[in-house]
Amino acid sequence: MFETFVVKMFALAGVFFAGVNPDVEMETPVIESRNDLIAVSCLLVHPLSDDLANVIESGTEVRLSFVCRLRRGNGTPTDAADLVVTHTVSKNLGLSTYDVDLVTRTAIASQMNEYSVYFRLETVPLWPIGDLGAGEKYIVEVSARLEPIYIRSTGETYDLMSLWNFKVPKNRSELFGRDDLVQRRVRP
Repeated sequence: MFETFVVKMFALAGVFFAGVNPDVEMETPVIESRNDLIAVSCLLVHPLSDDLANVIESGTEVRLSFVCRLRRGNGTPTDAADLVVTHTVSKNLGLSTYDVDLVTRTAIASQMNEYSVYFRLETVPLWPIGDLGAGEKYIVEVSARLEPIYIRSTGETYDLMSLWNFKVPKNRSELFGRDDLVQRRVRP
């Protein structure tokens, strides 16, 4: 019942009050090599509004998806598939901790803030370096979105992107090539 009230209140606030958190941005993604894979790191800036924090505090599982696209230097698509990396966070109301699943690892956190690992990709390996053509330049485009939540008690779905004023934060890396990645190797 409490979960339903909190989520309804803040989801509706996002619909009726434009700009609940219009300042969400993404820093420039950093591209490195990890185990012969192209690895991406990036961070959301100002992602955690009071409204989103209240939804998380209610115990509702919140999913944040990062969409990563490998593109040629001129922005045209490559043959590499677009990849989605989804993080989930939910508050364990009994223990007052946050269970965070980051795909590459899971964590239990004692607090949730905008600097949390939940709001960043940390050297996530995505595509084989062998997919890069010799002498060609590439970029990686990354975007992020909060996934809709479903409230079982009401049977309703709410689009949490309303809390970001439906603005999808996105950015692209600097140009890089296969040789650049070999020089920027990261230890696993």
